[in-house]
Amino acid sequence: MPPRFKDKAPLKTLAKASQSCATQSLAYGQCIGRSYQDVSKDMCAEEFRAFKDCVQKAIGRKW
Repeated sequence: MPPRFKDKAPLKTLAKASQSCATQSLAYGQCIGRSYQDVSKDMCAEEFRAFKDCVQKAIGRKW
């Protein structure tokens, strides 16, 4: 089954959607920045999940 629509500029769409999620993006960036030299899996999972959910809402689809 083909997708409902084909996004002709996916990076522009993602950039536009992420602009409306500045608060969540800042929280995620700060979390990563606090311990970027000692990165571990899921260390900022909560912040990333909030940012991802916001972007998905802005785009209007989930992945």
